[in-house]
Amino acid sequence: KILKHVDQLATAVDQIQTALGPILSQPLTDILPKLTPIQRCELEALVAYSINTLYWVYLKVNGVPPKEHPVMDELQRVQRYIEKINRA
Repeated sequence: KILKHVDQLATAVDQIQTALGPILSQPLTDILPKLTPIQRCELEALVAYSINTLYWVYLKVNGVPPKEHPVMDELQRVQRYIEKINRA
């Protein structure tokens, strides 16, 4: 069962690296001016969600119940922004 969770974690980290790879390869100050306002919103929401998700995973791996941690509120807040962006 533990190996299954480790595999799932590795897959999730790989997916995050794939999604953020092009973004992390250059400074955001170089990328943002090239984007439309909606693309900027999408990118900033993706970065915020990814960082908070990685922190959630960090808490989980270290035995801290993430559902009781303020990071859950932040994840929900970013999710609400993503929903607003998708409706725009």
